[in-house]
Amino acid sequence: MRAKLILIGSGEHACVVADAAYSRPDLWHIEGFIDRQPRAPRRGGIGQWLGTDEDLHRIIRRKTTAWFVLGIGGIAPSSTRRDVVRRYSTVGERWASIVHADAHVSPSAVVGKGVVILAGAVVNCGAVLGDHCLINSGAVIEHDVRIGSFAQASPGSVIGGGAVLEEGCYVGLGATVRDHVKVGARSMVGMGAVVVADVPARVTVTGVPAKVYKE
Repeated sequence: MRAKLILIGSGEHACVVADAAYSRPDLWHIEGFIDRQPRAPRRGGIGQWLGTDEDLHRIIRRKTTAWFVLGIGGIAPSSTRRDVVRRYSTVGERWASIVHADAHVSPSAVVGKGVVILAGAVVNCGAVLGDHCLINSGAVIEHDVRIGSFAQASPGSVIGGGAVLEEGCYVGLGATVRDHVKVGARSMVGMGAVVVADVPARVTVTGVPAKVYKE
């Protein structure tokens, strides 16, 4: 039996998450979305507008069997996704993990709640994905990688075996993180960068090899 799914947000990223859910019609039926704008457009098959955050208690009561997923992306480390989850956690929500049918996830990988894994991504054996992290289209997460909650791996990024992405960090488009190195919490790896050494927390690194661009 398919589960009911509610998206939080209605922007571009929400459409991609919806596409991943639609790739598994045996698992998910999209009920609609929650957004701050009452006239948010119905785009990308994300269903009908169900209300705003202020309507959450009413929505929970009406949709008692529904699951929620973040339809909010980003292009840098941000507290927005974390803040939304914290707000929703006060009303007993249930977080869905969505894996596109065209992604490969090893049976030995551990996938936390609220995780989204998009088309073409590879999550290899022994990898551990923390709650609400985002593995974008075509990203490669190699064996034994540890990814913290709310971290994001952008399209085409490659994370080498045994590497660690700490909580809330962001790896940009096409960037590469060498095996067995660590990217600190809430740091950003710039687009196309090649990380060959540990990155401290709360910095931005760019270039080949990657160096600190700013704190």
